Amino acid sequence: MLLLGVLTLVNAMAQSGGTLLAAVLPLIKTEFGFSDGQLGLLTGYGSVLSLALLALPVSHWAARYGSSRVLALCMLVCGLANALTASCSALWQLIGVRLVAGAGPAAAWPLGQALVSELYQPQRRAGAMATYTAGDFIGSTVPLVVGGWTAVQFGWRTAFVSFGVAIMLVALLQRWLVPDRPVSVGESEPSGDTSSEPGLHWAAGLRALWREPTFMHIMLGFSWASFAVSGLSKWMPSFYNRQFGLPPDEAAAFFGGAYAGGALLGLLIGGLLGNRIGSGRQDRLLTFCMATYLMTFPCILAVLFAPNLKVAFVAHVAATVFGAMPNGPVLSMLHSSVPRKLRVLGASVFLLALTLLGDGGGPLLIGLFSDMLQPRLGSESLKYAMLIVKLFGLMLFVHLTLAWRGERRKRAHSPLPEPTPDLIPGDAR
Repeated sequence: MLLLGVLTLVNAMAQSGGTLLAAVLPLIKTEFGFSDGQLGLLTGYGSVLSLALLALPVSHWAARYGSSRVLALCMLVCGLANALTASCSALWQLIGVRLVAGAGPAAAWPLGQALVSELYQPQRRAGAMATYTAGDFIGSTVPLVVGGWTAVQFGWRTAFVSFGVAIMLVALLQRWLVPDRPVSVGESEPSGDTSSEPGLHWAAGLRALWREPTFMHIMLGFSWASFAVSGLSKWMPSFYNRQFGLPPDEAAAFFGGAYAGGALLGLLIGGLLGNRIGSGRQDRLLTFCMATYLMTFPCILAVLFAPNLKVAFVAHVAATVFGAMPNGPVLSMLHSSVPRKLRVLGASVFLLALTLLGDGGGPLLIGLFSDMLQPRLGSESLKYAMLIVKLFGLMLFVHLTLAWRGERRKRAHSPLPEPTPDLIPGDAR
């Protein structure tokens, strides 16, 4: 539990820089006079393109030098870049340091998941992954409240320096406590395990992942969902600022409170239910994920068109509960659908897809739509831009339905639950 807690903290700190940027976005807009399109570029591809570029190299470095060592080094770089954000005075400078800061989340996502997978056996992995994913939501809420308050009281530059130092301290703690390959107590190596062999070349690994249809459809489905989720989360403090007139610190705190409460409750429920219904039944987990994500649509509509803050808060909590519930089961399914030696690469490819579609495209597209609609809708343009991007999440149901059909066919031909694969398809035992 100690190692899981440390890795969850690392994951939270890796996400904190991007969240802090969202919290201080109104202050940056006021200081520099950026358009919504420029802010969308900064919070989108201008912040996360490095995640896409580092996704495959990180998996290679981890195989060569050790997951914990590479994760700690990337987090140190991330902390330094966040601190240097305070020295920026132009858009290109902000984009430059945010790209360097992307080294942290680029490593935390695949390497942290792989380390957690080594700690927990498949029947307990959904709950463990839900706990680890709580770091995403902690890192997406605490900086809104703490960073927003710090930015208003002492300036947004001071907020970035404070979080940068905190990230570097957490990186040192992680390297001290977490070994490069933790193994859960009592876990034995499966027969024919090849994880001790030299790392698989990334090209061969990508071909192996391509031959795993469940992995591919889950990855693509939740990449489209991330397109909507990431875009809305980056712009939500600005939405509360414009729609309800909240000051930047109060808007960040309001969104952070709804996000934190709903996310933690959703992760807890999703992890418990995932452990209960998902043992050997990925088709049931897929159904569960589709049902919970479907419920986010009416909730987001209620947030965007709420007549007052109370309605918006309740709807936002509900939306976050339903949106967080699939996270643990999704990561558990991804890691269970590929061989052990492909887990880091699989998580890196998943991160690559999430980045290119979600973290980069979502915020940018909302900013562009908002600028496009502004002459006609005025202050309402941001709300309708967010609604349009939310609809892209409907693509999740297409891909998860295809994955569900594949799992049902697989189960029909093999009534007994299949163990987690340990070899690349085509390898001989």
